[in-house]
Amino acid sequence: PHALASGLVLTVDDPRHGPMRQLGNLAWLLDDAGAMDKRPGPVADEFRADLPALLAENPRVAPEGKGEGGWLDGLKVVDLTNVIAGPTIGATLARFGAKVTSVQPVNPSVDPWNAIVFGLHAHRGKDSVLLDLGSPAGRAALERLIAGADVVTMNGTDEQRDALGLSPDRLAALNPRAILVQLDAWGGPMRGPKSDHLGYDDLAQAATGVMVRFGGGPDTPEEHAHFGTIDALTGYAACVALGAALERRRLTGKGGVARAALAGCGAMIQAQFMYDFDGRAPFDEPAGRQARGWGPFYHCYRAADGWMFFAAPTERAAALARVPELADLAGQDEDGLAEALADRFATHPIAHWQTRLGGGSASVVPLGSLSVNRDANLHLESNGPADIRHATYRAIRHDRHPMGRWVDLVAPNAVRPDRAAITIPGHAPKPGAQTRAILSQIGLTEADITAMIDEGAAATGWSDKYLPE
Repeated sequence: PHALASGLVLTVDDPRHGPMRQLGNLAWLLDDAGAMDKRPGPVADEFRADLPALLAENPRVAPEGKGEGGWLDGLKVVDLTNVIAGPTIGATLARFGAKVTSVQPVNPSVDPWNAIVFGLHAHRGKDSVLLDLGSPAGRAALERLIAGADVVTMNGTDEQRDALGLSPDRLAALNPRAILVQLDAWGGPMRGPKSDHLGYDDLAQAATGVMVRFGGGPDTPEEHAHFGTIDALTGYAACVALGAALERRRLTGKGGVARAALAGCGAMIQAQFMYDFDGRAPFDEPAGRQARGWGPFYHCYRAADGWMFFAAPTERAAALARVPELADLAGQDEDGLAEALADRFATHPIAHWQTRLGGGSASVVPLGSLSVNRDANLHLESNGPADIRHATYRAIRHDRHPMGRWVDLVAPNAVRPDRAAITIPGHAPKPGAQTRAILSQIGLTEADITAMIDEGAAATGWSDKYLPE
């Protein structure tokens, strides 16, 4: 009931299948009535009549620019988030030049693993201030920060948002151009019975079917990874929502609320199965940790020197027919073909099969590991700035980290524009490291700041050391 009521699942009138349930939005604006207005996928040639007008349009010209700055240079962000999904928003925005100020409580609200270890990655590139938002002085400081900000980020329900004093009306009163980026577990474009229920990654995995799919069935559910399967994706989806909100503000001057939710992103990572209609055949997809592929032509096999993935989903038997060692299997029924291919692939190393199966759309790829890829693409921070312009993956060993130990973190390679700068974010600061500087920037005197710290409305740290013992 909640999925339908909230708009996390929508019903569209499909011309081929009739009423059809599909996944809803991954990102939306709170007051956008069009978020629930969906049309079905097109039928063949549906838009042919529109082609002449489209072809007659003048070519779009990219705006000129030297590309020396970041897309978000000058954007001021107040980050009220914690753990993974929420902090991912600010850390992502910092890559593109945003100035992000992380506001956290004077005493940690979660354990060190969630507050510090995850923060090594998720709070990179930010400044840190510790405030007690329940105190008058702490609340006043937050409102000053919001008054000078473009964006405020938070992870929490509507109920929590309003209790924090960030309802849409209150936000507009503080700063009519400010955009609140809000993510939670169960939110959707509409309100539903679970809209104000709390939740985190594992609960979203359980509710959206990830655990059943990964575990193999309802009797053997299993968590997919220990954390972050849906979290980070939801943070990125929230950035997409912010992009729409920034464009609306550019056109109208209006701020507002941009949204994303774990449940929506949990559905998206299973998009291939997120539809239903009367008469739909069972998906009957491979499931469980022992599943090695989807049929014999899209499957993991062990070669003579290690595991590889064989992909020939379109060529199928034709790919086998080109290879002398496999040609006699091309006419075999698919039942039992995976076992036969496993025997053949085991007779030669991976490089042999890569050569044999080259030249068409089929492919063989060795199964790698994150640690091997990391070590092969590792850059030492002490050797100077990492060059991420031409690499799809790099890891940086931060061997000058303020915690006093080295840590390997992924470099921001995911988006590398030709005509804009990407900032490799600095270390996640020790919580509260910039408290005095930030409070000074919003107009407080040294006496005011000291008084706030003395009364517990602000703090300059959670512990003496970066890593609490």
